[in-house]
Amino acid sequence: MYFILSILLITACGIAAWVYYEVLYSEAADDWFETAAIDSVTVSLPEDDGPHQVEMESWHFNGHLKSESGDFFSFYYTVFVVNNLVSQTISHVSLNDHQTGKYFTAQRKTVGKSFINTENRFEFFQDDWFMAGGNGDDRLKVSTDDFSFDLSVVGTRAPMFHGDNGIISLDIAGDSYYYTRARMAISGTIIIGETIEKVTGISWFDHQWGDFSIGILSKNWLGLQLNDGTDVMIYQLRDKYNRSIRYAGSISQNGIAETLLETDFTLVPGGKWTSGKSNITYPVSWAIDIPKKNINITIQGINKNNEFDASLTSYNIYWKGPVKVQGSHTGLGFMELNYMDKKS
Repeated sequence: MYFILSILLITACGIAAWVYYEVLYSEAADDWFETAAIDSVTVSLPEDDGPHQVEMESWHFNGHLKSESGDFFSFYYTVFVVNNLVSQTISHVSLNDHQTGKYFTAQRKTVGKSFINTENRFEFFQDDWFMAGGNGDDRLKVSTDDFSFDLSVVGTRAPMFHGDNGIISLDIAGDSYYYTRARMAISGTIIIGETIEKVTGISWFDHQWGDFSIGILSKNWLGLQLNDGTDVMIYQLRDKYNRSIRYAGSISQNGIAETLLETDFTLVPGGKWTSGKSNITYPVSWAIDIPKKNINITIQGINKNNEFDASLTSYNIYWKGPVKVQGSHTGLGFMELNYMDKKS
């Protein structure tokens, strides 16, 4: 999620690039600028792994981790780049400890250039935070007082190009370039307090940039890695009254990616969770039916308390966290939820 506009479709969560709601400049969302996706140009890799001469762009990693001792964790690390009168880089990071239910977050905002201009790569530095890579060979490093991680992330299959050869429609908000590396192998270490854990796992990577307007729409986003090898991305766009106006997504099976239209699936919210801090209610479980693929599943947030208060950097609040999949298929994934007000 979350332009995963977090929206996927933003986006990645959020978003999504689709730097939907998660990335904000120094003014209200309705005053934001737009960027352009040129329909005649499609995504080309590895060239398009790196930053573009556009005003908004995002890189999103999330993943599930297992330690040598058998404990489970999950994380995400998102970088948004905003180029207007000045350049800004906004980073959001979280770590979930699935044993204790503890949820750690951190965020940074840097004014001025925070990336190195390199060919076919992205390299972002914010003090001791580091996101770099290209062509599906990436490195993530974050250090905070409460947690740290140092992870190598390597692609294991071909990227998924969403929409029309990598360009998706965000309805009235515009268009966005969007591709995913849905199954990347993770190895490295995490630190919580004084405990160091060697971990391995699977990561999902989204990269988005394009023609969209912040403040017009909000979104929900799902990225699912099913145990039979199927990868599913779904996003739901809503207007300022939180009315659904568009569903879309992609599904990849046996290395072949297909676009999911609204008529191809149903997405129905289930159980909800209300934040005691923001008073926002989030649908933390969903039922998904994709009849033509014989997929009928439910997803459930592993830790309901995964609200991210980004008031200090992108001036918004959203939910983003790991999910488990049950039903006709099993698996894991991540979900991003964003609402424009507290009436949702």
